[in-house]
Amino acid sequence: MTAARLGIIGDVHAEHDRLAVALNYLHDHGVDEILCTGDIVDGRGCPDSSVRLLQQADVTTVRGNHDRWLLQDKARHVPQAHFAENLAPETLDYLNELPMQAEVDTIDGTLLLCHGVADDDLRKVWPGTERMPAERSSLLDDIIRTGDIRYMINGHMHFRTIIHFESLTLINAGTLKGEHWPGFSILNLDEAEITAYEFREDGISMTKQQPIQEPHHTVWSDTQAFSGEWEPVRLF
Repeated sequence: MTAARLGIIGDVHAEHDRLAVALNYLHDHGVDEILCTGDIVDGRGCPDSSVRLLQQADVTTVRGNHDRWLLQDKARHVPQAHFAENLAPETLDYLNELPMQAEVDTIDGTLLLCHGVADDDLRKVWPGTERMPAERSSLLDDIIRTGDIRYMINGHMHFRTIIHFESLTLINAGTLKGEHWPGFSILNLDEAEITAYEFREDGISMTKQQPIQEPHHTVWSDTQAFSGEWEPVRLF
């Protein structure tokens, strides 16, 4: 199926309760497909429950660096770390089988889902602001150069934003974790807009709805063109 309405869920970090709410909401709002940027483990909740929810909802999911670290028994000093010996065998099988990246056919071209950039799950992309220097990626530049990918959805940075390139739009899906703008989004390619939602004490709140492209958005040729003087396009 060629997707027109996509549910976007960022890094899960075992937030199984929020994940369940997000999946139900996206299902009720009739999305064609739900995408998740991984990092299912390492958080305050239950990774086994999180994996079951993703499986039951048939979510297209990729592996994040925390998932990889758990499988490799690395970086288990991170806060709220999980350990392979405490997880169900079905959960470990699921994590082992997750791809690093996945392509999705949409009505507006091919979408690439990944955690960082393609197979590099630690790569960040950031045009640069006063508080944070630019993060460039030759791997993303190669992807842009091919012209084959129209959208890329990634996670890792926990900061829901849009970065515009001439031939590709990068959407960071954010995270379900923590108290700083946890939420999810719906990408509506029929209407060329994205709607962002957040978890609040009184439930889910729509926090932003905007066109994917607006005249005032900075558009880059590739990451080497990043100037370090960017006003982020926030999805919160």
